[in-house]
Amino acid sequence: MTLVYLPAQVPPCPQLTSTPTGAQDLATDLRAAAIAVKNVQGRAASVAAPAWEGDTAQAHDHAATQVAVRLDGVEAALDEAVTAADRFAARLSRLFVRRARINADRAEVNELIGALVAEVAAAADDSRLAEFRQRADVLHRRAAALRGRIDAWVLARAEAEVDLVAAFQGVDSVAEGVAAAADPARHRTGDLTRQLRRLRGDPAALAAWWRGLRRAEQQALTTEHPGLVGNTGGVSMAERDEANRGELARDLDYYREREKDDQLTSKEERVLDNARSVDRALDEHAGPTDDAGAHLTKLLAYAPGLHSGDGGVAVGFGDPDTADHVSVNVPGLTTDTSSIGGSLDKTFVLHEAAVGEERGSVATVYWADYDAPSGNPLNPLDPLGQVDFDGVALTDKAEAGGERFGDFVDGVRGSDQGPPAHLTAIGHSYGSTAVGHALAEGLPVDDVVLLGSPGVPADTAGELTDAQVWVGSKDHDPVSLLGDGDRGGVGALGHDPADTAFGGTRFETGDGDLRAEELLHNHTSYFTGTSLANLAHVVAGADDEVSEQPPRGAPGGGHLTLPELLVAASGASAGEGLADGGRWLWEHSKFGGRL
Repeated sequence: MTLVYLPAQVPPCPQLTSTPTGAQDLATDLRAAAIAVKNVQGRAASVAAPAWEGDTAQAHDHAATQVAVRLDGVEAALDEAVTAADRFAARLSRLFVRRARINADRAEVNELIGALVAEVAAAADDSRLAEFRQRADVLHRRAAALRGRIDAWVLARAEAEVDLVAAFQGVDSVAEGVAAAADPARHRTGDLTRQLRRLRGDPAALAAWWRGLRRAEQQALTTEHPGLVGNTGGVSMAERDEANRGELARDLDYYREREKDDQLTSKEERVLDNARSVDRALDEHAGPTDDAGAHLTKLLAYAPGLHSGDGGVAVGFGDPDTADHVSVNVPGLTTDTSSIGGSLDKTFVLHEAAVGEERGSVATVYWADYDAPSGNPLNPLDPLGQVDFDGVALTDKAEAGGERFGDFVDGVRGSDQGPPAHLTAIGHSYGSTAVGHALAEGLPVDDVVLLGSPGVPADTAGELTDAQVWVGSKDHDPVSLLGDGDRGGVGALGHDPADTAFGGTRFETGDGDLRAEELLHNHTSYFTGTSLANLAHVVAGADDEVSEQPPRGAPGGGHLTLPELLVAASGASAGEGLADGGRWLWEHSKFGGRL
């Protein structure tokens, strides 16, 4: 056969020598150092001058001034380094996406080259010579273009690394740090802080104002007030994550040092325990990345000393500012920051299931930033449960939690970019009651899911909200039998949303196992099986895929009454069942999960 000049296979685009997540972690460490320096500066400034006079007093003032100038320089230098690391991370993310596209195009071209090579080798004569040469010419051009893209990518990767090193070298001396501190933007921090506080109740206005700031101004505010920036609705979720991770790293460093010197107060011990719990949870979920190679996990709220020491935290998978579908999951009784591990696992399982629906991008948030009742009143081995019984039986904490949850959701709406996301609120157990109170105050969501609910503050779904109300309620879940309804019920926390009169859409969850040792497990297993599948359908807007079951009291909607449940739990006769069942609930109610 006459010669056909065939193109060679295109080599793969090289790996990133630095990764977006690595750059993000570097920025977090630098940000934590900047926050720590600012804290030292604040403590130094608060030290009163000694009651000295004359030369001694002047020497003290001079030394204090020198320390302040140097600390200003250090802080400014670290802020510049953080900004450079953030910029580097963003460039790496863009390179990550470019590389994925290059390699996808390379795979296609190499497959076509391989196919042409095989056809040419199998040809018995020159009858297809013109076709082969035409195809080879096209593939030569495509392969050359790909090699050019790879070369440009390698150059861009090198430039990103050179620019990062240059930025660090630009602030690696005292003089350069002092010069950076002279930037006029840094002297506006006080005014900007006042503006931030003034706009804090209006997330939409704050989001517009925040986007208008220079990066140096945003960074100065984050260093000065990481807790404020990290917990304010309207600040972008990515930058809330940056501020909160910086504060977390600073807390761990500071309190661990105090722990080594045996200086921790009992309150500080709780803060350190909470910080460690959050850090472990983030580490456990550090592996997954988004489509740009950056951390999938975001720390959206972090307040380890709030709520009587229980702490407050919110962690998201994905970016709520850019996702098509956003859900926020609110847990219930005994929730505190130390319980974040298992609860976050459930949220991640839901996130993966919702992504699997393939109906757009997804962000899934675990929100535990309210003072949930701390104890389990049904567990006699939990003294706190008995002390905190009023918190469980009354709605005060649910009302307060609903207000805080409403503020968080307003923030989600305020910083949203592009078309408004489809937003779903999910409340489990006492968390459903808190969500119910938020709904009663006009919570701006499209869908709401109430799981294992002990009651919500309305007799019908229409009275509660304009959103679509979905109810997951297992008949063999004892907590879900507490709400008031046509079938009876305790009703201390409100109406049973699974009741036919309420008017919500009850989806299939499975009833659970009607055995004494499994009853309370039924309450903690909504993020599995059929129930999980239906949750994912709702979160991803796949309402047509949800499998339903009749509400309690409707034809086909069988249910257990509380006396029947106690009889079943005890395995005794009806006469003995109430007493034995009540005793069983008292003796066997150590929850395997969180209410």
